[in-house]
Amino acid sequence: MVTQSHVILNIALLSKREKPFLHFYAFIGAVLPDLPMFIFFAVETFILRTPQRELWGSRYFMEAWQTFFDLFNAIPLILIVLGIGYYLLNSERIVVFAWSMLLHCGFDFLTHHDDGHHHFFPLSDFVFESPISYWDRDHYAGIVAPIERLVMLAASIYLFRRLKTRIARWALVIINVLFLGSYLLFFLR
Repeated sequence: MVTQSHVILNIALLSKREKPFLHFYAFIGAVLPDLPMFIFFAVETFILRTPQRELWGSRYFMEAWQTFFDLFNAIPLILIVLGIGYYLLNSERIVVFAWSMLLHCGFDFLTHHDDGHHHFFPLSDFVFESPISYWDRDHYAGIVAPIERLVMLAASIYLFRRLKTRIARWALVIINVLFLGSYLLFFLR
């Protein structure tokens, strides 16, 4: 799934109408597993000036980058954060943050074919190769991507009423419009 889908779906699943401040923690937990990817892209593209074909064909799969990605997608480490938040600190904020990260990892686990993470790092080097992909047409992205968009739209409709401010509602609308536009450009051209 793309980062925007993770954000909207996780906020919809984890937020509470009477506690809108939890949206922020669900947001951070949804984005954090993808943050290393944004850093990777920025470093390789703008600092090292790596051509895009090399970036995604070989650099992405380098051990150092993969370890960096895995640290933020490691379910055992996230479970430790969840345990600390729940049992030691009794912090609803940390619990929502950790659950959001776990949801992100779970959806990625199911929608990455040959670009998945070591989700059980540091306990295992196992990488699950899902039969489906959210982006790779050779692995049913033509079916998965529209379903992702529909789920995101349904979560957005549900979430729209729960958002308290106009800026949050406008942000949700803009994200959906941009997301639909990217879908049309990438999949339907």
